[in-house]
Amino acid sequence: MRRDTRAVLSDLQLKIVLHGTKPPLWRRLVLPSDTSLGTLHDAIQVAFGWHGGHLHLFTDEFGRGYGAAARLTDMDLGFGQVGDEGATALGDVLAEEGARLRYVYDFGDDWEHGITLEKALPRPAGAERAVRCVGGRRADVPGEDIGGVWGLAEVLELLDRPDGAGHDLYGELVAELRAAGYDPVAFDRDGITARLALLTPDTVFGKAKSPAGDRAGRGGVGRLNAEDVALCTCGQCRVGDPVDAGVDGPAEDVPVLRPVTLAARGDLVAAVRGVPLFDAALRLAAWCREGRQVTAGRVLRPALAREAVEDLRLWKLAGGDSPYADAVARARALKSLRSAKDVAVLDDPWWLAVDGGMITIGGGRAWGGAGSDFAGEDLLEFWTATLSDLLEEVGETGVLDRLHGELGELTAELADGLVGLLYDAPDDVWVDVDDLRAKAREAGENGPEFDLFQALFAASFRELGEGLALLGAVEYEPGDGDGLAEEALRTLLNAMSGQEPGGSGPSSAASDRSRDDGRGDRMRLTPLGRYGLRAYLMECGVPAPLLGELGEADADTLLQGLVGYSPEEMRREVEGWLEHRPAAGAAVGLLDACAGDGPKAAAKRAVAQLVLAELDDPRALRVLRKAADSDVEGCRQVAAAALGARPGAEAHVDPARAEEAGLWLLVDALSLLAGAGESEELLRGFLENWNTVPKALEGRVDDLWRVEHPATAQVLAELGEGLRSVDKRLAKRMRTAASKAHSRR
Repeated sequence: MRRDTRAVLSDLQLKIVLHGTKPPLWRRLVLPSDTSLGTLHDAIQVAFGWHGGHLHLFTDEFGRGYGAAARLTDMDLGFGQVGDEGATALGDVLAEEGARLRYVYDFGDDWEHGITLEKALPRPAGAERAVRCVGGRRADVPGEDIGGVWGLAEVLELLDRPDGAGHDLYGELVAELRAAGYDPVAFDRDGITARLALLTPDTVFGKAKSPAGDRAGRGGVGRLNAEDVALCTCGQCRVGDPVDAGVDGPAEDVPVLRPVTLAARGDLVAAVRGVPLFDAALRLAAWCREGRQVTAGRVLRPALAREAVEDLRLWKLAGGDSPYADAVARARALKSLRSAKDVAVLDDPWWLAVDGGMITIGGGRAWGGAGSDFAGEDLLEFWTATLSDLLEEVGETGVLDRLHGELGELTAELADGLVGLLYDAPDDVWVDVDDLRAKAREAGENGPEFDLFQALFAASFRELGEGLALLGAVEYEPGDGDGLAEEALRTLLNAMSGQEPGGSGPSSAASDRSRDDGRGDRMRLTPLGRYGLRAYLMECGVPAPLLGELGEADADTLLQGLVGYSPEEMRREVEGWLEHRPAAGAAVGLLDACAGDGPKAAAKRAVAQLVLAELDDPRALRVLRKAADSDVEGCRQVAAAALGARPGAEAHVDPARAEEAGLWLLVDALSLLAGAGESEELLRGFLENWNTVPKALEGRVDDLWRVEHPATAQVLAELGEGLRSVDKRLAKRMRTAASKAHSRR
């Protein structure tokens, strides 16, 4: 839910990711909400190891820019005006959990950082205003002017090569880093926090003006302009009136996720130990307990690599087509081994152990601990962080490394969407690539562009499935046609080289065969994957409820939390909630929560009706009858409708009053969709979400305009516009009814 981060003294916890880095390089910083974007700039410079010698720019989600305005005045950055970062409060541009900023440093190398507000932390009055680092991954960037993230990747690769110091462009830097003992995986939180302590966060008083227009940012308060008033249907709006930008409603870009259940933590820890890759990393750490010699590239010497593969039976990690799966071929391959990096069954668990701190490298040797040193919560936390890193990469760059630009962004969206589908799928239900592609075909999509999309989708599905399966997050089953994903990739490459990916090409043929000749790829979350994915979503600021967690909540929190639950999930949650309190007290709390105006109160009333239907206790029914006779808007209608829905002998309410309450609540529910104008979303919401098909509405038109609800005129007006393409005659009647309702007010 949106919240005003400036309403109280607060600190903002931000996650800042340097885009394009693999594994992700990020920092988690905490700053006062009333400090400036200029202070945030200084903090980023310190936290990532920048030196401040280049220009920079912040961009918010509305495309507005902020920076050192005096230095950017003469530059064409695509903004009408650049806001002054020193006069802009952090809490004004990051006004709700999940809000984002983009920060670019050095317009030549384009070091791009993604900034997300994870949560607001209340700060006690009198507490010190400070900037601190509370988390992160990997070491500071080792240098500037090295060609951006591509140059950084090459520098890190050269560090692992014996001849890296001889490189023409980066050799001197590599030699300096080696001499200084630079470790790219070492994250020094204490050192960063100590440097940040030298910063004095400034204070921005009042609300800074937006750099373009007089509209407020997300969650803030703006002013109506002439265009807004022209579109108004209530007749009471005036230019300059304040308008709430949705503080009380759910954030538009934050999905409402279904509640889930999680396995016991002991079972989750055992599951991590059962993941072959993690088991191999733990055994490698124990094997290195006394110290093992490593090369300048920080990997085991060849002789030790051969020994590790055999002693620890790491060859079991190999697929059936690997030379390490067969004893004779394995002996031949190990005998000719020249570098440990050439053995995937060793290289993958090795770097997992090194990056996770299971193995430390120093003095030319690798030092590890016993398997028992990495157990319980620490092991589960490490696994969760590893999955989080993978999902971070998926969201930023997708799973197809060779693609960049617009296609790269598309594959990132595809992979990120697949992660969402996995989480949304019920437990033990497979997500099948053929089912997803068939649904897209049924929607009428076709043509070369769609064939290319299908190819990208199939390749992303397979790569994501294999990557998540390696961590034990999913069960992954490749389809019967093993070549389909490869054909999709070839189609993609052909399209990029100018060949036409039309319906007669490989993609279309592959799609046909996947439906006719066998099953396609599929995957489903494991209990461990469900836990890790939920932890990642929560870290990103996405509410991910647990079934049963509302048992101790008050009535108001319960009603807000149940929005988006399925009927079965709601029933189970309500049963657990009612077990913790007497029926009469539950009824009182639910009805009290139904009072109020606006979409938040309307959403609670819609849920309250369903919850109250579960109350059969005579004392609860007495509470309902008393509320039905009250003069509290919202409470009265919910109580009357709940009583009216019961059999006649139990209702104890006049049928006419129950009918009147039902109409009021219908308008109340429809008001949740008000404001969408003539969009298809509005029409779909009316016709699907609320079952207000034209035939049902036609008999209600003359009744609805008489309903004394503050949103009646607006709802009828928008129904009149939304139904134009469905039933012109009914749409006209709705608009006429809206005029009557407006005149009546």
